[in-house]
Amino acid sequence: VSLRTYTARCRLNRLRRTAYHLFTSENMVKAIKKLEIEIEVGRLIVRKDRHLWKDIGERQKVLNWLLSYNPLWLRIGLETVYGELISLVDNSDVTGLAVFILNRLLWNPDIAAEYRHPTVPHLYRDGHEEALSKFTLKKLLLLVCFLDHAKISRLIDHDPCLFCKDAEFKASKELLLAFSRDFLSGEGDLSRHLSLLGLPVSHVQTPLDEFDFAVTNLAVDLQCGVRLVRTMELLTQNWNLSKKLRIPAISRLQKMHNVDIVLQILKSRGIQLCDEHGSAILSKDIVDRHREKTLALLWKIAFAFQVDISLNLDQLKEEIDFLRRTHGIIKAMSALSCHSDSVPNKKKDKRNSGSFEQYSDSVKLLMDWVNAVCAFYDKKVENFTVSFSDGRVLCYLIHHYHPCYVPYDAICQRTTQSVECAQTGSILLNSSSESDGSCLDLSLEELDQGNVPKLYKELLENEKKNFHLVRTATRDLGGIPAMIHHSDMSNTIPDEKVVITYVSFLCTRLLDLRKEIRAARLIQTMWRKYKLKRDLKCHQKRNKAARIIQSAIRNFLTRRWLKKEVNAVLIIQKYWRRVLAQRKLLILKQEKMEKLQKKSALLIQAEWRKCKAKKYLHKVKAACMIQAWYRCWRARREYLAILKAVKIIESCFCAKLERARFLNMRASAIILQRKWRAILSERIAHEDLIIKRHRAACLIQAYFRGSKERQVFLQQKYAAVTIQRYIRAREAGKCERMKYVELKKSTILLQGLVRGWLVRKRILEEKAKIRLLHFTAAAYCHLCALRIQRAYKLYIAVKNAKEHIHSVICIQRWFRTRLQQKRLIEQYPSITETEHEVQQYQSRQQQNRAASVIQKAARRLLLRKSQEKLNSRITKIQALWRGFSWRKKNDCTKIRAIRLSLQAVNRNIEEENKLYKRTARALHYLLTYKHLSAILDALKHLEVVTRLSPRCCENMAESGAISKVFVVIRSCNRSVPCMEVIKYAVQVLLNVAKYENTASAVYDADSCVDTLLELLQMYREKPGDKVAEKSGSIFTKTCCLLAVLLRTRDRASDVRSRSKVVDRIYSLYKFTAHKHKISTERTLDKQKQNLHTGFSFIPETPVRTRIVSRLKPHWVLGRDNMEEITNSLQAIQMVMDTLGIPY
Repeated sequence: VSLRTYTARCRLNRLRRTAYHLFTSENMVKAIKKLEIEIEVGRLIVRKDRHLWKDIGERQKVLNWLLSYNPLWLRIGLETVYGELISLVDNSDVTGLAVFILNRLLWNPDIAAEYRHPTVPHLYRDGHEEALSKFTLKKLLLLVCFLDHAKISRLIDHDPCLFCKDAEFKASKELLLAFSRDFLSGEGDLSRHLSLLGLPVSHVQTPLDEFDFAVTNLAVDLQCGVRLVRTMELLTQNWNLSKKLRIPAISRLQKMHNVDIVLQILKSRGIQLCDEHGSAILSKDIVDRHREKTLALLWKIAFAFQVDISLNLDQLKEEIDFLRRTHGIIKAMSALSCHSDSVPNKKKDKRNSGSFEQYSDSVKLLMDWVNAVCAFYDKKVENFTVSFSDGRVLCYLIHHYHPCYVPYDAICQRTTQSVECAQTGSILLNSSSESDGSCLDLSLEELDQGNVPKLYKELLENEKKNFHLVRTATRDLGGIPAMIHHSDMSNTIPDEKVVITYVSFLCTRLLDLRKEIRAARLIQTMWRKYKLKRDLKCHQKRNKAARIIQSAIRNFLTRRWLKKEVNAVLIIQKYWRRVLAQRKLLILKQEKMEKLQKKSALLIQAEWRKCKAKKYLHKVKAACMIQAWYRCWRARREYLAILKAVKIIESCFCAKLERARFLNMRASAIILQRKWRAILSERIAHEDLIIKRHRAACLIQAYFRGSKERQVFLQQKYAAVTIQRYIRAREAGKCERMKYVELKKSTILLQGLVRGWLVRKRILEEKAKIRLLHFTAAAYCHLCALRIQRAYKLYIAVKNAKEHIHSVICIQRWFRTRLQQKRLIEQYPSITETEHEVQQYQSRQQQNRAASVIQKAARRLLLRKSQEKLNSRITKIQALWRGFSWRKKNDCTKIRAIRLSLQAVNRNIEEENKLYKRTARALHYLLTYKHLSAILDALKHLEVVTRLSPRCCENMAESGAISKVFVVIRSCNRSVPCMEVIKYAVQVLLNVAKYENTASAVYDADSCVDTLLELLQMYREKPGDKVAEKSGSIFTKTCCLLAVLLRTRDRASDVRSRSKVVDRIYSLYKFTAHKHKISTERTLDKQKQNLHTGFSFIPETPVRTRIVSRLKPHWVLGRDNMEEITNSLQAIQMVMDTLGIPY
């Protein structure tokens, strides 16, 4: 079991204990005894004509009333009243609660066993109904009164709503009045009777209780102030603040009033309502959605309440003392093994022990706790910002308490806090947040200039891994919000407020779970104390032996050191003589090298003069090429500008024509829609009037034949119905008038928008013309500037060439005067300059080649695009011409009518009637609502969408609604409405199973085959009854569904391996074959009797069906080509053929 699940169970157990103490309080016990006496005496009794267990409708009514409670409240109430635990999937398992209510509240196995008939099953002796009614009445009243009392006492910390938001009742008194009105005998106001017994009910669920306090957008959700007041209620435990609210907060004054309530509470607690810049936080800032001041107010609340409330200071002080004692023991034990390291560690603690004067007491204790834990890892935390930026401190905190979630080997120690990578390439130890004894071994390869960016990326990746470990561990621990992200912490200075809040949540969660690890830590402490005493004795013995060994080793090392010094002196003399000889040899080689360098310099000067002459010729050729290229580019650009302007004018003209046509079409569509809706409303009103008159006539005839004494009552009822009809007609007329007024307003608004759009469009066109004029003027100026720049660059180039030639002559003259002194220094820059010029010449040639290649590729691309556009236009024209020619040849009145009807349907289609909308709405109803009518409506919609769209089948399989369909099938009985539900449910499953990718979702549902076999067993055909036709349809459709699901070899072999399933199928086949044989014999007898009429009747013979694997998905796409098997024998034979079972 994970810690998250364990914590949830612990909270639920604490809630159960609190509820038990409330239920067994002295006042509650006295009231329960009085209630039992009232029920036993008969002052509170259920009417004899009401059977809570036998009558399905009454049982469903009571079940719906109880399910109107919040599932969590209902679970706590049932467990407290019955004194036992209810096994549910989660606190919102309504199905499990409904099963418990049906089996334990509306039914009692002990009473059934007491009154059971000794021989006849399902028959009970006299008194069973009365005893069961008393039991149900007592438990029901206790449940309602206890839940009301628990809600008023705020049994649950977060205090959820007692009733569901869509419940029929919103007050306990209303539920009791409805129960007494429908089920109790001689009882008026049941709540008043219970209050006299000591069980008053007074809870009423208000709209404020149902208010959605969840925050999704800070700017919008906090604007009204309701959620801020709710937050202050939870933090201050002052439940009277909600009474001061003005709800709904529509106007600005109401919102400011609500926010002022919060600000007054903060001011009363001495909190300075100022942001970081010193400006005051006012209610109008929150109402006006001022982001910075809203966040500042939230941080004020968090620091003023959340940190102090979440931290238990006494518990935190105790934990800090325990950690320091444990660390002292571990430190003493480690001092035995490395005694020399203890002294610098003490100095470090004294040097780094700083005070946090700017923090509150709770934050100081939080910092002490962090340092107490990090002391086990030789880590000193100095602040709540940089010290937490690499994630190691958070990993240490979690590892200390729960090593299984964050192993020590998984924590990356190499981070930017332990290694600093400077821009110059140097790598230094960061001693600001590390101990003096910490060191980092870096190889020489990592310190190279090229590896520094790689190392820095590696350190950032290590920090990201540390934060990933923290995020995974906190998700497993639970109860810690995900407030930090590695991008906000790593490689930057984290926000101090965020870190303090996050560490406070982490501290609270770890201290809550410390009971599970405190025993192990105490055992470790005792063992360390024992080991410390034992190691002290061993350490004393080792010291004596070490002193003796050290004296002997020092004598040996001094003798060996003298021998090494003598050998080293001889080696140094030998190497010095060798160095002197090498120096003389180098001087001789340098003299020869100077002579060779003089000759090479003369050759280089001659080659340089030739290169200068060639370079000047190349410049002249390049200038000619550039001029030719520019003239070509300018002509091409003018042509493209003209072409672009033509395209823009053409697109604007086409858009104007399309807009005019669209406005005409939309106006005509609106007129047609208005007329059609008026016709539909008239039809519906007329049909409702006819139906109501027909029903009234039937009722009058039935009651008149029954009894003449009720004529007066019937006349009054008929008059009332008539008055109601006229009132409803009047209300309907008012509604239609309001719709017409709203439609008129919307039409006027649309006209205003269209006129404004036309004016804006005309203004934009004028601005575009002005912009085009500006663009042409700017282009002309740009061309002129280019010409001036070209002339100036040419002048600069000629001037630089002359200066360069003059400088070369000067250099040569100066070089000849000082040839013997600085020959080597002058040669090197001239050579590098020559190489640079050669490289520039080669790069210009490469650029010319690249420009030509790019131009060729661009021309090919433009040609290809123009050809593709031409081809697409040609294909469109060909398609239009083919359609026109085909309509001209084959068009008739029938096809024209079909086309016009399709166009009319497409124009009048609504968004909500599309398949994906109907699918989403049906799935929502199926998964949410519990009423049989809503489920039937949802299944009808799902049958249509799954029959018409494979995409809807995939959406249904992904939503998990298939398991819900099986649950609905298992919960139905043999009544006519339930049979209707089962019929559509099986059809939906059959539509989904026709595709290979969705059939597995149907087959993988829980107990799929068993449920379908139960349907086959339950709805076997019974001829001569209308219900038998529906059951026969269910039987054949279920057989088809089984055959479709088992058409693959794997599923068929899986079912064949289950002997019980095969036996059940074979028994169904024998039963169906026997019934078919009997019906055939009956038809033959009727044929013999009717021979004198001359009518020959041929009996139906069963045809062996084909294998299901040959079926294709198109057989369910429409109702017309839907191949449904109507014979039950053929259906069961198809299942047996699919499984390969012999007849």
